Amino acid sequence: MHTKAATAEQLLKTLPLLPGHSFGFAKMNIPNHRKSHAFDFCNKVSVFCEEKPGIGNCVIGLYKLGDLSFDAGGNELFGQAAAKIVTSVDNYPHSNVLGESAPAWLAFDRKVLRFYAYFQEAVHEKREEQYRVRRVNIYFYLEDDTIHVSEPKYANSGIPQGTLVRRHRIPKGSALNGQHYTISDLNVENEVTFYSRTFKIVGCDQFTREFLTSIHVPVPSGGQFPEDPYQVQRAELLGRLKATRPCAPNTSLKKFLENDRRVLRFYCIWDDTNTVFGDVRHMVVHYYLSDDTVDIHESIPANSGRPTNSMFLRRCRLPKNKISGASNVGAKNATPESFFTERDFTLGAVLHLNGRTFVICDCDDFTKEYYRENYGLDSFDPVRPSEYEEHVAEELSVNQLAKAAGVGPAAFPDTGSSEERKGGIKNSFRTSFDGLFLRYLAVLRTTKQVDSDRRFVISLYLADDSVSVFEPHQRNSGILGGKFLEKSKIKKPDGLSFYGSSDFFIGAHLTFHGHTFIINSADEYALVFMSQHPEEFPNFRK
Repeated sequence: MHTKAATAEQLLKTLPLLPGHSFGFAKMNIPNHRKSHAFDFCNKVSVFCEEKPGIGNCVIGLYKLGDLSFDAGGNELFGQAAAKIVTSVDNYPHSNVLGESAPAWLAFDRKVLRFYAYFQEAVHEKREEQYRVRRVNIYFYLEDDTIHVSEPKYANSGIPQGTLVRRHRIPKGSALNGQHYTISDLNVENEVTFYSRTFKIVGCDQFTREFLTSIHVPVPSGGQFPEDPYQVQRAELLGRLKATRPCAPNTSLKKFLENDRRVLRFYCIWDDTNTVFGDVRHMVVHYYLSDDTVDIHESIPANSGRPTNSMFLRRCRLPKNKISGASNVGAKNATPESFFTERDFTLGAVLHLNGRTFVICDCDDFTKEYYRENYGLDSFDPVRPSEYEEHVAEELSVNQLAKAAGVGPAAFPDTGSSEERKGGIKNSFRTSFDGLFLRYLAVLRTTKQVDSDRRFVISLYLADDSVSVFEPHQRNSGILGGKFLEKSKIKKPDGLSFYGSSDFFIGAHLTFHGHTFIINSADEYALVFMSQHPEEFPNFRK
């Protein structure tokens, strides 16, 4: 200290006595603890400034003034003495990849590099194999240099697979300053060691190759994964296995394994306008290729007034013939041809599913692709429900009107017994055809314009000459259809006798409780029956 003070005094004597040439060297011994800030803002983003001076507000090092050299007296900030940690941003050419106005976390958001690699895992105490080759995917996130290692899952591997290394910055084992892996350490044909496990990179995806090329990093063509000795031995062993007892092939199991979770979807409509409060209902039919089963769900629109449960038919094998097949679904004599298959479902087809008529209007993309590959179909023009509704409204036949009355098909027993009439005992003809009924289409004889377009279905029950009347629902008519007259015996206007079979013929005028009906036509079954029994229908004329 004395030597420094003496040297300072000699220096002051040599300088001229002018303003600015006098220095207070004695004040340099006063301690200075001023500390500069280490954080600053760059483009409105907070950053860490590593070039800031240390404690004492001066740069670390020795200063020289003439022949005099002295210590600046500053101390280092935390982290200044350690070597600088390199990030991947330092390797990017700013003019090509990273804009100067955007930080890395914003410029590389959701941009990930993917490398294909493998590692060898030793297998101990097993004669069949000494090691296994396990394939992995290495994901490098450009925004923050984090790495995620995942192993694809293989069925029946017996090894817990999935995420091997969670996403974070992986430090290098040889770096003392905590340096982590950057983009310069990952490339095809490189080996990287993550926590004492070495991975060999053999390839990358197209985006990774293009990105590395854009920052002037040459990417080798890559190689192939090495074969796993145990998998090769296992495949060879399975190839030599043969059945010792030949048996019939289990096609159902093969079909289930090939088509499991593969479902065809069809969009259909069911015209239910001929019932009370009925309308055109939209259905979704699912056909399961694994076991040829069908289920039906109803597409219920919002605020429709219908219950929220959309299940219309539970999953089952659907018979084509409801009468003969419904009770024989599990019977031994049931053949595959008696059930609906995928060949029966085509656009525009009309299917009778459990007594209800469904029109297939459209299908989804998977169904179209399936029929295109397996059946060579190219055209999939959808059927518009509006056109179908107009066609049904215009060409509704007598059979459809009669079916809308809720009566079953004309399949009746030949023999049977019934109760006595109020007017006497039935004859043999009535007893043998117990349950038989005929259907007629009639209109009202009226002068009102509103009732002139109304249509009615009159059913004559031959067992006791009882009559029921049903009015089908017509679109935009303003009249609610449904049951018009309950099944009962009806007296004639004179009040002395009841209507019988001889009073029913085309053109007949029938008065039921003050309403006069004119019979215009009958269904085909009624016409054939009346022609075969002229003794009961003497007024019938073709």
